[in-house]
Amino acid sequence: MKLGKIALASLALVASLYAGDAQKQSLLAVDMRTMLSAMQDVERAGFYSDVDGMKAGLNKLKGALRSLMTTDAKSYLPDDQAYADKFAHKRASMITMYADDMIAALNAKNMDDALDDYTQILKQCNSCHIRIRAW
Repeated sequence: MKLGKIALASLALVASLYAGDAQKQSLLAVDMRTMLSAMQDVERAGFYSDVDGMKAGLNKLKGALRSLMTTDAKSYLPDDQAYADKFAHKRASMITMYADDMIAALNAKNMDDALDDYTQILKQCNSCHIRIRAW
């Protein structure tokens, strides 16, 4: 009888851990879609010289970085990509830095620097996707 209760408790623990990892993966997927949408918003606003729209997109992007900063990539990536957690955190901090710099450039009405920052943000995104997804 005790063995059955221990087995049941162990099964419940394993299931809750798996559900937690699945929930983290789901949040990451939502945040990735939000980041893509934010980058599209920035680009779209830029084509129409909508500085406020660009800033809104950048703030949306920064808000979606939460799962890269808080998620342990080891929990959902293969063992050969266990290094990716630190790498993802670094990319997220670089994206934040370039987004902040882009907002400063937009405030200074320096569109050349803003475009350079946008390009750097895209490079950070691509760098992570190339390494983690092995493109």
